[in-house]
Amino acid sequence: MKHRTFWIFFLMALFATADTEIFAQAQAVKLHYSGKGGYSLVERTNLRRYVNGKYVGLTSREVRSFVSPSEPPLMRFKAKGSVYENDQWYDGSFYVMEETLRNSQVAGAGIHEAVQSVFHISKNGQLTMYKDNGYPSFRSFPAYTAEKVSFGESWKAVAERSVDPLNKGVFTKIPMQVLYTFSGAETYKGQAVYRIKAIWQTYYDAQNRDFGGDSSLQKARGGHKADIIVLQETGEPILTIDNVDETFFWIDGTQVNFKGTITLFTEFPPAFDSQRIMAALNRVATVKDGKTGTDKKFSGTEKSVSGGTVAGSGKLTASDKKLSAEKAEKVASAGKTEKSPAKTGQSAGKVGSDKKTGADAVKTEKFVPDGIFDNFDKNETVAKNTVSGEKTVLEKVDDVLPKNNIVAEEVSAGIRLSIRDIKFAPDSAQILSGESERLDEIAEVLKMAPNAQLLVEGHTASVGKPAGEQKLSEQRAHKIAEELKARGVKAGAFICRGFGGTKPVASNETNEGRAQNRRVEITILK
Repeated sequence: MKHRTFWIFFLMALFATADTEIFAQAQAVKLHYSGKGGYSLVERTNLRRYVNGKYVGLTSREVRSFVSPSEPPLMRFKAKGSVYENDQWYDGSFYVMEETLRNSQVAGAGIHEAVQSVFHISKNGQLTMYKDNGYPSFRSFPAYTAEKVSFGESWKAVAERSVDPLNKGVFTKIPMQVLYTFSGAETYKGQAVYRIKAIWQTYYDAQNRDFGGDSSLQKARGGHKADIIVLQETGEPILTIDNVDETFFWIDGTQVNFKGTITLFTEFPPAFDSQRIMAALNRVATVKDGKTGTDKKFSGTEKSVSGGTVAGSGKLTASDKKLSAEKAEKVASAGKTEKSPAKTGQSAGKVGSDKKTGADAVKTEKFVPDGIFDNFDKNETVAKNTVSGEKTVLEKVDDVLPKNNIVAEEVSAGIRLSIRDIKFAPDSAQILSGESERLDEIAEVLKMAPNAQLLVEGHTASVGKPAGEQKLSEQRAHKIAEELKARGVKAGAFICRGFGGTKPVASNETNEGRAQNRRVEITILK
């Protein structure tokens, strides 16, 4: 009797559990993409390679990146009624580990040269590239249906892959018609996730040719089966394992077959105390409100950084005293800045000081499309980006400069420090004497976010030599990263990019403006 009672209760519990599982699987869910923060993406490739039917070895490489939320590059992309109004924009820095590891000195320093990609993602997961340098490799993958889905239900969506099978540096975009199947809810590493299965065929030939890709790639055929794990809350994929078997055919008759896996990992950065860091920066920089462009006040309770005292204490560091003396001398002797030549139609204008805070007034960069300049101050200087054609409202440079010639502000990607007028040797990345104190102070602040990734971006003045300016900006970003590494900032933290003279913050028509444009910007990525 006791045994009978036991089995009755056991079977009741079993059926109750089964009913719960069936009920959970039967629940229809609405998949959507609502990611807002930054993330780190790793693409790891392990493929057996066969050339003209002969096995030639294993192709292994790893592409790493840090992708940060950003503002739309043009205001019209965020305008009410725009098709992009609700999209999330991202700015990504991508670097290939196999290339970095060839240089042991660079690898040891943890300094990585990166390429930039800018894109936006809609709520259904569709990814659209704005600035495309070949990465990310998978675009609009996964993509979601507008309907609710239950366990076992499927939907189709269009995606895209960017491939460079021979590592030629030429990327070809291959369309993907993907069949997704919802496999239900589960837990992965303590997180509530959904599992999705995906299958598609590689099909590329003259009918869907990418004319911007490898012109010698004739066709591609093959198949893919992928398991995808996405966060239930945001729809962000955190793990994708793609089983690959595909062959590429070139005009010269070469056939290359790849078999193996491509694995994508997504990780999210650790949090850091932004208020504490901004309070520390207030001592060594002019701190701006990222939304309004006005000076931001702090209580001055933060302890000293690099031996100095914080704002609000009434004391100045040696660099502060030196800069104050330089300002006083400039105001007494000059009073006004050099104005732009009349032929440019620009005006340097005077900024003066902020009456509310007494701090230096520096306007933040704004991107504006054609036709709405009437909304801005006529005295502001407007320049055109030499690469994208976008117009930029520039800062006005006067005898009142930012504290230590550094501007700090919170932006979508994290906390950005703009270090102006760095004393480099002409046409060189060699830093001249006199910059050590600024770098010492910046390094001490960066150590307050020991686990954060640091994006280091170089900028030059524009003097009509874009190729040289681009290379020089990359070298200078790398040099600043080396200097900070030498001061104890954590190895492996630096991602370097250069923009040449394409992103001015002041007019290139004056010495003062060009000095402000010769800068390195460091963003503590969040």
